[in-house]
Order: sequence, then C-alpha cells, then structure tokens
Amino acid sequence: MSQPKFIQAACVAAVIILGALSSNAATVAHWNFDGGTAGTAFSAMPAVDNSGNNNTMFGWDPYWGPSYSAATANGYGLSSRHDAYHQDGYSAGAPVNSWSPTTWTIEVSVRLDNVAGWNTIIGRDNSSQGEPESDFYLQNNGIDDRFRLNFDTVGGQRYVLDSDFAAVANNWYGLAITSDGSTVTMYADKSDGFGYQSVGSLALNGLNNNALSQNNSVWTFGRGWYGGSFVDHISGNLDNIRFSDTALTPVQLIPVPEPTALALGGIGAAMLFIRRRSK
Repeated sequence: MSQPKFIQAACVAAVIILGALSSNAATVAHWNFDGGTAGTAFSAMPAVDNSGNNNTMFGWDPYWGPSYSAATANGYGLSSRHDAYHQDGYSAGAPVNSWSPTTWTIEVSVRLDNVAGWNTIIGRDNSSQGEPESDFYLQNNGIDDRFRLNFDTVGGQRYVLDSDFAAVANNWYGLAITSDGSTVTMYADKSDGFGYQSVGSLALNGLNNNALSQNNSVWTFGRGWYGGSFVDHISGNLDNIRFSDTALTPVQLIPVPEPTALALGGIGAAMLFIRRRSK
C-alpha cells in the first residue's frame, strides 16, 4: 500500500533538511565523540575530528582530562564528560589552532551540573593582544547565569554578548554563535520543541578587521584561560562541537532532538523535526 502523500512529502522534506545538516563543505572541525567507548578517558582514546581535518581532541590524563559518556541530549551516541571542575579537552597540534575566519559558526550541545559561577564551555589559551583575558570564551556567566560570548578580533576590539535567558542546571542546550563579518548572533535550542531561536546579537565595528583573533594556541573544551592560569572549568557534558567557516542559518545547525522524537521512529521523528523547524 502506498504511503499517504503528506507522509511522502514529510520524508522528502526530511531528507532535504538532513542532507543540508550533514553537508560538511564548510566544516572545519567536528567532534561528536561517537567513536569512543563510554567510560574511557580521552588520554587513552583521543576524540577523532569527524570533519576529516585532523583536529584531534586530547585529554591530559584520566584525572585532568575528560572521558566518554553515554549521557547525551538525544539518548544515543556519546558525549564528553567533565567531572569535578578540573577536566578539559584541548586541540594540541591541530590545524584549527591557526583558524582566524571573518565568517564563522561555532556550535556545541552542553549540559552543566551546576550553573553557579563562571563556566567556560569553549575557550582558547593566551591572548593575541597581550591582555589578561583570552581571545575567546563561550561560557555560562557568573553574574546571572546567562550564556555569554566574549571574544577578540584581529582588529583588536573585544566584544561581549550575553544571551537573553538564564541557563538551568542539568538541562541540555544547543548553542550556536554565528558571524557574517558584520553581525554576531547567538542561537539556542532549549530542548523545548521550538528548535534554534535567536537569543542575542550585536553589530561589529565596520572599520576594524573582524576576523577572530588567533595566536596559534590551543582551543579548550570545558575550561577557560585568564592571566596565564587555567580557569572556569565546567562540571557537565559536551556534545556535537562543530566549527564552520561560514555563518550557518538555524536550519543548518545540529539539532538537539526532543526525547519524544526517538519514540516516534523514522517517519514520526522526521515529521517532528519538520514541525520544530516550521515554528
């Protein structure tokens, strides 16, 4: 028996959408952690860069580095686990350490055990401007628990963008920061069925070089850097970290599926995915 036309249309649309999401033409680095083994430390099994660009993520040792975890936003695959406010991953020797794009997107799914204080989700070591602050922080701020982007540009200007909502502990969020060279926008998928929504934006100075600053230092995952010290470690999980060299649109971002999508199965999950994107 042939499928109803609306189901056929949903499947076709899902294929188109998922095809757009899986396209890696603009992907610089992508860690989904699914190639690891739950409970194994990154120091024993570094996280592979799924983009194929050899940006391996390392952990120093089982105490200081993250491990693979079966706790994920959508109930399948693996994530990175950061315990006790001292574990972080880093991109030693990776090509992405010299990445300095004018147009870019950085995505991550994050769940924090505790939102109190400063928690840096993605950071960079050192400052290209000789400042105490690092060139880049994507963090949960220690003021009112909002997600914050704080970064420096090649032109020497620092920008700070806070989201318009406060994070809640033990909740998965999809975060994405995009820059088209003129405007930086933060998107969040709050796992509430509405997909990615803009939660803040700011205009960049058109007179400056607005490319991301870089000093060939490592990117860090689960901590920040300030004044020569490693700071603001998270306790929680990270998943689907992806760097792209273009400003992606919300429909191109990696989704954080609702738990009910898994129970619906193939066609139902596709239709739920489409419903979320149509809101």
